[in-house]
Amino acid sequence: MKLLNSILILGSFIYFLNAQSPFSLEEENTFEGGLGITWIDGQSFTTFTLSPDISFGNVGVGLNIELLFNNSGGFEFRKTGWDKGAGILRAIRYIRYGYKYDPVYARIGTLDAATLGHGFLLWYYSNGSNYDQRKIGLAFDLDFDKFGFETVTSNLLNVEIYGGRLYYRPLFSSEIPVIKNLELGATLISDRDPDNINDTDDAVTAWGLDIGLPVIQQKFFTTTIYYDFAKISEFGSGNVVGVDFGFPDLIGILSLSTKLEKRFLGDKFLPNYFGPLYELERKVYVPETGLDKRSALTTTGSSEGIFGQLAGNFAGKIKLIGSFQKLNGIGHSGIMHLEARMPELIPSMIFRATYDKTNIDSFDDVTTLDVFSLASVEIGYKTYNFLILSMLYRWYFIEVEPNIFKPQERIEPRISVSFAF
Repeated sequence: MKLLNSILILGSFIYFLNAQSPFSLEEENTFEGGLGITWIDGQSFTTFTLSPDISFGNVGVGLNIELLFNNSGGFEFRKTGWDKGAGILRAIRYIRYGYKYDPVYARIGTLDAATLGHGFLLWYYSNGSNYDQRKIGLAFDLDFDKFGFETVTSNLLNVEIYGGRLYYRPLFSSEIPVIKNLELGATLISDRDPDNINDTDDAVTAWGLDIGLPVIQQKFFTTTIYYDFAKISEFGSGNVVGVDFGFPDLIGILSLSTKLEKRFLGDKFLPNYFGPLYELERKVYVPETGLDKRSALTTTGSSEGIFGQLAGNFAGKIKLIGSFQKLNGIGHSGIMHLEARMPELIPSMIFRATYDKTNIDSFDDVTTLDVFSLASVEIGYKTYNFLILSMLYRWYFIEVEPNIFKPQERIEPRISVSFAF
């Protein structure tokens, strides 16, 4: 088991420290739209998709208009996804100003990989993981050099998960090398009603304190050391010591970024509590028992563990990101995130993939798609300058009844028009 954990940690690919999405800087003026056939749980739909990304300086807008018509039901329009959650607003994938870690950053719509601070409490959270009931969220950050803040709200139409982090650089105005970049932070985050039942008292509130010091910030090498303490109110607490280091520019074609953490966790505490699958976990954390994540805290014992991250970008042709966590002595505590893009590594070929997985205990769990999984894979071939033939595969979860979820599979071959402007 220790050997397996080491292989998975060392073999993970992870993020570039620009959160929200490691590839968000690729958003540019593009237009994509096309026709296809989508199979959902064996039922076929004719699909019309329109998904432009438009950028004006620091301002960007992304749309995702997806219309499905039942091929065996009189070509009836599929209302699912438009009648719940964000409703018609789901067509707006995002509106943004700037990018994460810019002095001014704001994003409204789908939050793909929201993170606060070093991510010990909120890490890679997505408000769109329940694909048919996506929400309109908000991320808003300001950095005034000496101090600043980060904020996240999951659902502006019905406030559920909200939180923020304040940070202060007390020596920023000094001329003291290295130490002037010292940063102190405090985080507070809450889910006011995880089961969405007003009569229950199940709110979850967590807070944390952190300190970070960028030791080296050079063009060819960067490194930051940090410490975090976090506490889940009415439950337990945990500590983490970590280091970020990377090579932003190796021989002009390769960049690498790594992150390693040693975690010391007390009873009734889970790190990255608000994570990629939290929209499911807040209601049903362990399907076999029906426990939600908050209830599962009461049976979680103390432990130690390692969290590893590694990212790479080779000449813009291969971009990989991933992470893995495993706690000693805690079964099914593995959490993994993988993401890959290979834009025309092979001429005219397109490849994009993301995969999130929790509840991992063995390699078999990694390779099994279930209610603990989110996956998206697209493989395409550009036949002409603007015409793409592609196959899109999605695995996600839906809420079939209040607090009852099931996995859903989508397979979509399509013909698309794509061009930059």
